[in-house]
Amino acid sequence: MLNLLTSGVILRERFMDSWEASLKVTVLRLVVAFVIFFMTASGAVAEDLITVYQQAAATSPVLARARSLLKADEATLPLAKSNLLPHLTAGAGVGGQNIDMTGFGEDFGLPLPKIQENYYDANYSVTLTQPIVNGQAWVGVRQADALIRAGQAAVLAAEQDLITEVADAYFGVLRAEAEERVSRNQKALYQTVLNQTEAFLKVGSGDIIAVQEAKASLDAAEATLIRFENATRIARRRLERLTHQPVGPLVDLGPFAPEGPSPSQVGPWLSTAKENQPVLNQARQQLQVAQDEVEVQRRAHWPKLHLGAGYSYDKGSFLPSLEANRARVGLNVSVPLYEGGEISAKTKRAAAQAKANEYHLKDLEDQVMLDTESAFLLLQNSVPELLAAQQAVASNQTSFEATRKGYEIGSRSVVDLLKVAQNYEAAQRNYYLALYSQVMARVRLKAASGVLGEEDVNAVNGLLKKE
Repeated sequence: MLNLLTSGVILRERFMDSWEASLKVTVLRLVVAFVIFFMTASGAVAEDLITVYQQAAATSPVLARARSLLKADEATLPLAKSNLLPHLTAGAGVGGQNIDMTGFGEDFGLPLPKIQENYYDANYSVTLTQPIVNGQAWVGVRQADALIRAGQAAVLAAEQDLITEVADAYFGVLRAEAEERVSRNQKALYQTVLNQTEAFLKVGSGDIIAVQEAKASLDAAEATLIRFENATRIARRRLERLTHQPVGPLVDLGPFAPEGPSPSQVGPWLSTAKENQPVLNQARQQLQVAQDEVEVQRRAHWPKLHLGAGYSYDKGSFLPSLEANRARVGLNVSVPLYEGGEISAKTKRAAAQAKANEYHLKDLEDQVMLDTESAFLLLQNSVPELLAAQQAVASNQTSFEATRKGYEIGSRSVVDLLKVAQNYEAAQRNYYLALYSQVMARVRLKAASGVLGEEDVNAVNGLLKKE
């Protein structure tokens, strides 16, 4: 009986040695494959966040559209000012005439002057108009200024959205790759456990249940690995949709200390968001445009006064020597009296639109305040969450190592080993989620408060591993 027990222990130790050797070989192969893949993939050096962002900013259709719309808005200012500036027009004409005239001068017994039945006429003129009183035009200039400011805020909002989206996609790729690595290592571990349980079964020291448990865990790990491989592909396609070009290997985060909001009170962040959030500023300027439109329609009732001056010359008539030179200077005033209710209807419509913009601004302010406070709390919570996730990884790793040793000496079952292995895997996934979420929480709080800029991209880029 003692010999049998001794033989079993020796056999188990041999299989443990074989298992550890197999695990080391598997890990070594994975490392080699990982290095070869990234050395051959596109032959590119690892890209950092600032490089990826610059690629996205240079090719973003959303950002380009916002800038083009701003140019269109900027053109409205000289257009509005043109209604207050002098207008100078010139015209000229030449033509041939044929006239058949009878009865000219016969009733008075006068001698008929010489008449041309076929002749050419020519004329030219110059007209100057200078508006003096035009209430709608003055409001139009103010309205154009507000429209330009709204366009500038829209460009700033598009830039901040792009930074947030690029950062989220960048760290989304890193997180997906990390989860894929965890799944690949877990699959290799389950394969080693399965090989061991099958070997124990063959020599009579194992049981079929242990084999089935290990096989089930391996099958689940294979399915999970496929899911995370696809998740990595999708994450990369999402990032490439922003850069509009293939993305090579990405620089991962280096060691860093998690940081909460600074200042640590939510009040200053809310004040900053209310003042600087470009979406709010855009809505405020759009409200100003709508309110100016109400004034424009109201001033349609106002009289318009302008100075007119002109000179014209006409030559050519049925009387050969007839020429005309005319010079004119004068003031013209026009007052709309009744236009079928058009002015009143347009004023009511503009007033209703301004009221709708006012309600939209109020709703947007509530949403921005909520988003800013939520982002503040998420960043605040991300610090203890990351620290807890780090501790959980360390604890589960210790538990896994202890259970594996217990399984080697026969004091723990394969079910125990698989369970702690699953817990260790879950802890690693939670850690990567907390790790990348902590960095993104910093970006999102800056974006929510409206102060996110390229300097923040550089700051986050500084958290990446140094070459």
